[in-house]
Amino acid sequence: MPPTDGERVHVFRTERRRDGAETWEPGPRLRVAVDAGEPSPLAPGLGLGPGFDLEPALELERLGWRTCDGAEAAIGFRAAMDGFHGYYRCAGGASAEYRGTRERCETAGESTAHRFRTEESHGTGWHTAGDLSLLLEDGDAHVVHLDWHGEAIGSGAVALRTAATAPDPGSEVTGLVGAVRAHDEYEAAGEVAKNLMDGSAGKWLGDGTGSAWLEFDCVRPVVVRHYALVSANDCPDRDPVDWTLQGSSDGRHWAVLDSRSGQVFTRRHQSRGFTVSAGTGVAYRHYRLEISANAGSDSVQLRQVRFFETAPVAAYEGFFGYRQQTGGEPTGFRGTVRTPAREEPGPRTVEEWRAYLADYGADILRLSEEGELSEVSEAQRAAGWLGFDGADEARLTALEERLGARLPPSYRSFLGASDGWLYLSDFMWEMRTTGTVDWLTEADLALADAFMLGDDPEQDAVFQRSLLISQEGDAQYWLLDPGDVSEDGEWAAYIWASWYPGLGERHGSFAELVRAERAGFEQLRGHEGRGVDPRKAGELLARGREQALRGEAEQALATFERAADKGSSTGLYLMTILGAFLDPRSVHHEIRANVLGRDRVIAAVGEERVRAEAVPLYLRRTVEDHRPDGGLPRPEALGRLVPGLAFQAELSDDAWIARAAAHEPPRLPEAPAFEQALDLARTLAAQGDDEGAWTVVVAALRHWHSDDPDRIAPVVLLTDPVLRDVITPHRARMVVTLPRGR
Repeated sequence: MPPTDGERVHVFRTERRRDGAETWEPGPRLRVAVDAGEPSPLAPGLGLGPGFDLEPALELERLGWRTCDGAEAAIGFRAAMDGFHGYYRCAGGASAEYRGTRERCETAGESTAHRFRTEESHGTGWHTAGDLSLLLEDGDAHVVHLDWHGEAIGSGAVALRTAATAPDPGSEVTGLVGAVRAHDEYEAAGEVAKNLMDGSAGKWLGDGTGSAWLEFDCVRPVVVRHYALVSANDCPDRDPVDWTLQGSSDGRHWAVLDSRSGQVFTRRHQSRGFTVSAGTGVAYRHYRLEISANAGSDSVQLRQVRFFETAPVAAYEGFFGYRQQTGGEPTGFRGTVRTPAREEPGPRTVEEWRAYLADYGADILRLSEEGELSEVSEAQRAAGWLGFDGADEARLTALEERLGARLPPSYRSFLGASDGWLYLSDFMWEMRTTGTVDWLTEADLALADAFMLGDDPEQDAVFQRSLLISQEGDAQYWLLDPGDVSEDGEWAAYIWASWYPGLGERHGSFAELVRAERAGFEQLRGHEGRGVDPRKAGELLARGREQALRGEAEQALATFERAADKGSSTGLYLMTILGAFLDPRSVHHEIRANVLGRDRVIAAVGEERVRAEAVPLYLRRTVEDHRPDGGLPRPEALGRLVPGLAFQAELSDDAWIARAAAHEPPRLPEAPAFEQALDLARTLAAQGDDEGAWTVVVAALRHWHSDDPDRIAPVVLLTDPVLRDVITPHRARMVVTLPRGR
């Protein structure tokens, strides 16, 4: 969670001197959080219990830690924590002298700390011991053990439980690498440098007896704050051990961004991430990995190199250990993660529920077609209220006494606003009332037994204790879990449906579940052309087009989806087309559902565009993915658009596939300069020079433009039969992350 206004983060510039060496080498920055506000369990944000305000006198004197990959360190701080000295041992066992100088303190908003609720044992059970704020980052893997000492604050040690930690996929910029070179590569075996970019089973292998290097040219300047190296499939002695990462704007003058030594990969295909130690925030066009030593072989190899704009943040679940105040006895010390406050948790009070349900009900009545709400009475339609009178306090209390449990706040208030409800989503038609709500095993034991298949004991336990709050739906049931309770008393909420392999997505409360289902209702209606608020669709479309042409593909995709949720047929089409570049594997499914299955979308963008863009994209992936006896959907609209591909009962799947493969789609007009570049790229590709063809395409992309506002990318690159092998999935993604029409 973000630090409070009082939290500070000490940032130390570090150096390491390997055992036996004479010179110091720069190391990653060390970041340690300090909570300078309320009493904190540990002086520099790591937790020593209540009763200590963090005045300057309460300084940390010693700190030690171990990371999940086995690296460890121990340091002693100078006065006022303005520097430290100690040792660092890498995961592979190589030791180094370790020192640092504090260069700055960051304030709230610049860093993220982890906050825990803590307890202390005094022989008579566990007692609340305040909050723990934690942030310790040394540029390597996340910390799993921590120990400390300070004269005024005592000592202690904790083992941290962590969830999976990985960089944010949305921050990856590997796709912007347009070319990669190596000092050497094993071309005869296909173990070349470009294999590093696609994450395939291949690898890069080169001579490692001298200076080994890899250079990465980006299509535009990018910021790299974190990078990952993945070990290859064999021969651990070929793994890099010492290296530097460098950045350059011109490819000639290089700045050192990160230095590593004594590194070890403990298994094959292991991905290890590293946060850059210098130059953060600077965008470079070129990056260079200079490998100065490997594990002893005459060759050096890697499977993959990945670059990220942001560094990953460890996800901690809790800790267990001890602490000892100066002059006191050691006591048990444990903590659990403090869940951040939920954003927009939904209605909580009876009054909020009445307003929310009235507004939601009005949308349902307005957007539903005749026959969709057969269970709603005329009186309810006239009143615009799909519920009933609210349950009074006596009825709510009687229900709680029958259940033997206090209802969670948001669900209790919902019943107070309406004792039951007739429509909360397209798939939930009736909610139970205070007279019928019951534990699942009491309400329907046969249903509970059907849920509990024995494959997942944890899910079975949820079913065993859950409260069943739904009455009738489309093969789905709504459950509240009293075994998963938040600080504010809310129970986790789930949907079980016949089409789920188990429990559906966890929601923090009943109110959050209702909000999620309302969002699903709005999305479904919007994609059908019945948007809840279609007035905003035009603004979203304009914003999405601008984002797309700037190369902000992921942002544009989200904006087009929001426009589609508002009922925009064009937004649904552009979302689908942009998705074809970002993930070509599933594009035929999306086109069948979003375009060929919706006449209004075809009408909105025009049949000519659909024939030139959507149809050939659909046919290409359908042909490539077809398997004998796998079934072959042939959308009715496809037959209207391309009569030769109309469904014919006597036409076998193989014959239809042959027709689809031979189909030549019409082409939309391109600007003369881009058309000329396409012709040259086709010539090079036909000669077998895919790299040359791609170079021509990349150079021409920035000049691609169209007078048609709904053309956001050159789809011809994905459909042209000569260029198909040139535009790999990696390059397809790159096409839409490059600025165009500028």
